[in-house]
Amino acid sequence: MRTALLLPALLFMTGLAQGQFNTAGRFHAAIGLAVGGHGTSLEETFKGNFLGVTLSRTSTKTGSAATTTLPVEFGMGLGKAASLGLSFELGRYVPDSNATDQRNAVAVVTLQPRFFLVNRDRFALSTALQLGGAFLHIVDDTPNEQVDARYSGAALGLGLGAHIPLAESVAIDFHLRYLATRMELRAGELNGRSVMDFYQATLTTGGILAQAGLSFRFGG
Repeated sequence: MRTALLLPALLFMTGLAQGQFNTAGRFHAAIGLAVGGHGTSLEETFKGNFLGVTLSRTSTKTGSAATTTLPVEFGMGLGKAASLGLSFELGRYVPDSNATDQRNAVAVVTLQPRFFLVNRDRFALSTALQLGGAFLHIVDDTPNEQVDARYSGAALGLGLGAHIPLAESVAIDFHLRYLATRMELRAGELNGRSVMDFYQATLTTGGILAQAGLSFRFGG
């Protein structure tokens, strides 16, 4: 009698363990498309030397920018409630300027711990933290004002994600993320000549990204 009662309970508990979206040792991989809108602040400092005295002038410009990126993510389940992974994001950065000859590229690379608020076989809800770096390359071919600028710095993000399985190993994901960056000008040229001797710049951005894609999970 006891065996007859314990067997269904054991099968039920086994089914729950196998039905989790995330478990310890489960490998996750995802790819998607993200579109974002960002507020920007550019702090510029011009330096000069007059009669042996160094002079400088600092000003700040605010604006906005749009991004379209292709996020690629990898993660490993640490337990039912958490995973740890990496995120690589490449794409375009379009500022609100009048320049029409710009070819800009942005990249964000972060460590990504993810915590599962809901972890079921048919639906999962997670929140993720992003800690890493951002890189921006601005190229403007406007005649007589050709610019080549390279920025890099820190990136910090926080996101909420919904995961809806389509099959045993495939799910469709939707994410809403906030991403902030603070990047220093590392190299800059104007009409082929370096400006680093007399010009410094810090670009700060913060914005919301909407992301959709597919995720794949194996093992665990």
